[in-house]
Amino acid sequence: MIVHVYQKGQKLAEIEAYSIGGGEILFKGDLAKEKKEIYHEKNMEEILRYCSREGISLYDYVKCHEDENIDDYLFDVLDHMFTCVENGLHTKGIIQGRLKIKRVANLMYQQALNTHHQMERDRLFLSSYAYAVSEENADGHMIVTAPTCGASGIVPAVLYFAYKQLGMKKRDLIKALAIGGLFGNVVKYNATISGADGGCQAEVGTACAMGAAAMAWINELNNDLIAYAAEMGLEHNLGLTCDPIGGYVQIPCIERNAYGALRAQDAAMLAKELGYMRKNKISFDTIVTVMKETGHDLSSAYKETSLGGLAKEYRFHED
Repeated sequence: MIVHVYQKGQKLAEIEAYSIGGGEILFKGDLAKEKKEIYHEKNMEEILRYCSREGISLYDYVKCHEDENIDDYLFDVLDHMFTCVENGLHTKGIIQGRLKIKRVANLMYQQALNTHHQMERDRLFLSSYAYAVSEENADGHMIVTAPTCGASGIVPAVLYFAYKQLGMKKRDLIKALAIGGLFGNVVKYNATISGADGGCQAEVGTACAMGAAAMAWINELNNDLIAYAAEMGLEHNLGLTCDPIGGYVQIPCIERNAYGALRAQDAAMLAKELGYMRKNKISFDTIVTVMKETGHDLSSAYKETSLGGLAKEYRFHED
């Protein structure tokens, strides 16, 4: 993005900036700088080995490496996520932009309340939470990047579901959030979370991995099985293209967030069942590497340019 700065009609400066995902902005000249080292260990294999050696959980690992204010920060993030879900659930109308998409999170939530089949009811609740956040994002309202704006509905949906449907306390959910964030950081450090760089696999795929890891911890799985859940969350989004119609983060983005939240929940369930049957042969780090390579091989038409896929085939019909 090129920003031209004017004062009283006179151009004072020209600023070149890059959004690299996760709310992080780099300015021209910063691109060559080394990535910030958040944790001493550089990948999930090293993190798991450290945790095994020290006999600690993944949340304990985060606590060991962050400052004393990390829990306060996580509570703040969680509260903003939940506020966003609730705002989205209570807002009706048409989302801004040429697509004129009707908000449906509120209707989906009401449908869930009136559904008696428990499994369908739960999946509708989870989907409505993801829709709520994604619709807030599409309308230009407040959201939490998790890890990006376009994939912001998945992690809040998983955590809000645990809060409302499973009755978990916020003091426990910040641990799930920390663990999900840890996996997101590993992807960001070793690959990319930017749709413009890696396609939607980098955004929704990473968010799905984060949500799967959080849900796996909620289901009381051990460190290795949490990593297994996250691996599945990312693996089965490999090759996912970023082709938003008209450049709006609406189609297919909103629906994709709900689908990603459901996938995250399913990945945690599969990790629980499969993990005790046999050892997973594919590591989380392997999938991160493959995602990075796949993103590099994707045509630029499928990386947030709206030049291919649905964006190319859809035709606007003005009312």
